[in-house]
Amino acid sequence: MTKAVVAVALLILTGCSTNLKATPLKEQSASQVDSDRKRCDEWSKRTTAPRSGYAACLVAAGYETTPEVGSTSQTIRLARSSTTTDPTRVLLDVLDCDGQARREAERDLGFISRWIRENLFYWRSNLEKRQQVFVDCIKPRGYEVGKS
Repeated sequence: MTKAVVAVALLILTGCSTNLKATPLKEQSASQVDSDRKRCDEWSKRTTAPRSGYAACLVAAGYETTPEVGSTSQTIRLARSSTTTDPTRVLLDVLDCDGQARREAERDLGFISRWIRENLFYWRSNLEKRQQVFVDCIKPRGYEVGKS
């Protein structure tokens, strides 16, 4: 039974990643888009954050998509002058900026508020601040935020 639960959980986690909306920015053909999606799906399964990994891989391949983190629902893409194409680098940048944004937004929360948030239910505190810190962190690393 444990194997069945793990298999269903993996199916849910990996199956959701291919539904992510991504806009090609390099005039990729339909076959190239399919190939990139398959490659990114396989690559993201080997990461600790499959949804964010899938998005990061697509960004590295020249797409605009949401980074699948809690700090923003805006899309990101590589800046035109950027040469960063390694999906691991993109994933690390996105997760690091998300972590910085979360820590900054929660800095004024007390121990009890933080414990309630982490253990009883999820709420986003200081959402606007969190989004702004994420944007301020990700832009200098060679990314653009929002629709082009």
